[in-house]
Amino acid sequence: MIEVCVLGPLAVRGEQPVTLGGYQQQAVLAMLVAARGHVVPADRIVDRVWGGEPPASATATLQAYVSRLRRLLEPDRPPRAAPSILVSEAAGYALRLPTAAVDAWRFERDLARTGDLPPRQALGLLREALDRWRGIPYEQFADEEWARAEIARLTELRRAAQERSIAAMLRIGRIGDAVPAAQALADAEPLRGEAWRLLALGLWAAHRSADALDALRRHRQHLAEEVGLDPEHALSTLEQAILKQRTEMLDAEVGSGGLVVPPAQLPRAVPGFTARAAELDELTRLGTGLAVISGAGGVGKTTLAVRWAHAVAGRYPDGQLYADLRGFGPDEAPADPADVLFGFLTALGLPDHRIPPSLDERVALFRSVLAGRRMLLLLDNAAGDDQVRPLLPGAHGCAVVVTSRSQLGGLVVAEGAHTLRLDAFDDEEARDYLRRRLGGERTDVDPAARDEIVARCGGLPLALAVVCARAVTGGTLESIAEELRDIGLDAFTVGGLKHDVRAVFSWSYRQLPPAAAGLFRRLALHPGPDITRAAAISVAGDDARALLRLLCDTHLLDERSPGRFAYHDLVRSYAVELAQRYDDPTQHADVLGRLVDHYLHSAGNAAELCFPFRPSRRPPCPPDIQPEQFDNPQDAYAWQDAEYENLMAVTEICNDAYLGAFVWVLCPYQQDVRFHVRDSIALARRALAVAERSREQWWVGFLQYVLGRGHLRLNEIELSRPPLEAAIAVGRATNDPTRLAHGLLSVATGIVGVHRVPTREQTMTAYPYAIEALAAYRRLGDDAGRVEEANALHPIAWYHFYRPGGRAKAQALLQESIDINMRCGNPHGAAGGWMHMARFRAQTGDAPGAASAFEQALTLYGDMQDLRIEPLIGLYTTHRAAGDEDAAERARAEALSLLDTARYPDIDRLRAILG
Repeated sequence: MIEVCVLGPLAVRGEQPVTLGGYQQQAVLAMLVAARGHVVPADRIVDRVWGGEPPASATATLQAYVSRLRRLLEPDRPPRAAPSILVSEAAGYALRLPTAAVDAWRFERDLARTGDLPPRQALGLLREALDRWRGIPYEQFADEEWARAEIARLTELRRAAQERSIAAMLRIGRIGDAVPAAQALADAEPLRGEAWRLLALGLWAAHRSADALDALRRHRQHLAEEVGLDPEHALSTLEQAILKQRTEMLDAEVGSGGLVVPPAQLPRAVPGFTARAAELDELTRLGTGLAVISGAGGVGKTTLAVRWAHAVAGRYPDGQLYADLRGFGPDEAPADPADVLFGFLTALGLPDHRIPPSLDERVALFRSVLAGRRMLLLLDNAAGDDQVRPLLPGAHGCAVVVTSRSQLGGLVVAEGAHTLRLDAFDDEEARDYLRRRLGGERTDVDPAARDEIVARCGGLPLALAVVCARAVTGGTLESIAEELRDIGLDAFTVGGLKHDVRAVFSWSYRQLPPAAAGLFRRLALHPGPDITRAAAISVAGDDARALLRLLCDTHLLDERSPGRFAYHDLVRSYAVELAQRYDDPTQHADVLGRLVDHYLHSAGNAAELCFPFRPSRRPPCPPDIQPEQFDNPQDAYAWQDAEYENLMAVTEICNDAYLGAFVWVLCPYQQDVRFHVRDSIALARRALAVAERSREQWWVGFLQYVLGRGHLRLNEIELSRPPLEAAIAVGRATNDPTRLAHGLLSVATGIVGVHRVPTREQTMTAYPYAIEALAAYRRLGDDAGRVEEANALHPIAWYHFYRPGGRAKAQALLQESIDINMRCGNPHGAAGGWMHMARFRAQTGDAPGAASAFEQALTLYGDMQDLRIEPLIGLYTTHRAAGDEDAAERARAEALSLLDTARYPDIDRLRAILG
């Protein structure tokens, strides 16, 4: 069936591609469409086509155009048969097409029909009608006099349809969709009163009365400045209703849209699901809890989650909620948790105007609505912990399954999530998948072709699914195997398939200049989830700035946030294949080496700025690498936060010789600032194995210290002792005062504890370790030694606290620790000293002095949220003991708010203190 499209550039669609010929021939067709089936005299067409100055041959040329158009519109018409679409009548021509065959005619028909439909049905029809628009109607003829009136008429109808669509959204309670749509229309048509009226209504319904009044004020200003008129009476009436909060006007325009049935939002399960029996069983054992399914793109995370959810849906009688969080997608930014909550709340029956605007309020309302319910939530394609956490129910009774390319370790640590890592199928599982989808006889008739397909798909379920779709539509396994062998990912092309985009990737890629094509291939070797502009510059030099923009413009790369880029999974697979095809292994090694150097030296710059007393322990930076530079510690910490997943990914592919350096630059951030302690321990173990093989005793001692210190951070005292004793042994054997002192002080710290007042017996046991550590640090004579000397004074001060007449000495030692840290530029260390001072003062009965010391620690920790928790809890207990309930509650409230997102390793103890 032929379809003529004029809601944008003129085009004709048919079973085969249709080429419309030159500009004048297209103009003839456009004029006939604009006549809407009426006859257009031939002389009028001639006059318009040649601008009033037709040549002598104009009539003959017009007849030739008409003849060609007839062949295009009726390709199957016999040679001497009369035309039935482009007909000749009354010395002119007309189109005889059904209304549905011309997008503009169908648009007008559907728009007229919406006037008699209920709002929800009208909205669906309006959306279908508006989706047909591709741009300016009759776009290539916008400068022609004959087209202007029709363009203006259709554009006006489009505006009317948009206004009706927004009004329908308001009627069914879709406030969250109506407001941005109305805002866009008002911005585009600032003098059009109806758009501003709808915007004001939507804002009023969203509890934004001030914004609604401001919108009406801006419209009034536009009118006054542009045409010197006052707003329509309806807008003035609405303004008064908002000012006086006459909600009966709002209720008349805005509906609730609530549902009365439990939501059942799960996507359709994919047929032919195979394997994964163990994973399904593991999910079933979850019951009412939180599970994270992680794995590479296309490995089948969503398929597994959806299949399991359908199988157990009956256990959750209050319904199932589903959201695609778009964490790793081709075009869109990750879903905002506030928007997801809005959709969930409306699905649970709440009208739009009852849903509060802020994220925190929506979280609280969502958890209140779910309290006491048994529901299943499937959160698909998550970007990270922070995106998921607001979407979690507050009480037990609901099950939550999250899928993500990331492992979401924060949910494991803070929320107790169960983890399920999904890998690709092995060869037998892949063959079984093909048998289930295609049948055993067809799959096994050609074992060689089948096994080649399995090998080339690499066990990736998505690739196997595309192969099955090709086979179902007529391809043989032999022909598909041949295409995979010959053209790779270009063979994954199936009409109508959601992921059938590889042909588009190849077309875009072939248009790239050589430099951009090379960068496209090589950046795909990056092991992390995304890549920054700075990292790309270290790979390709300053030219990377322009090349990145080119890749984004061709949709082969997505700038998720300013300066941060990512591939869609399939695009990345395509790019990696190209890299393997066109670049040799030495180029691969060079790219990965540059990335390792970039991240190592950027992390080193951050660590040395935040902890300036620590010496550098990294190799020299190559001259052509441009690592990140930071102006202040806040920027350095922000970079480490943003790049943490990339940093850990790079440690997985770096040369073994770099592992120790990565531990050196990342350890303070992981163990003292953001508490990625498990990651720190795992990385140190890998580096330790390398150091032990190469017998590098300095690194062995340091890495054993990092392991022991990490276990101390996790309050795993027994696990900390062996590596610390090993560090001490290395220090004694090599006469290394640093290794010796670090080990000794950490053992002492493990004995007395970090966040408590030690007992007399503990201080006596720790004292010899601390004294020996202090002496070793003092032999170093540098800033690093002085900072650690300050830390060594803490257990020594507590020892003197219990000695007869020793409290003055204890206080002096603690003050000395604080002073040393401040002189050495270590505010975090000084804050730790103030924490000890606060507990000391509390033990001596000086509650005001203790509170003041906790405040000093808070000031020095600044905006380091996780580190602020301990002093806040100290303030809470101190004020509470002193009877100052208001001050205690303020400290408790802030501490609880920080605990909601903290990675703090001892979080259960802190929650217990706060009650």
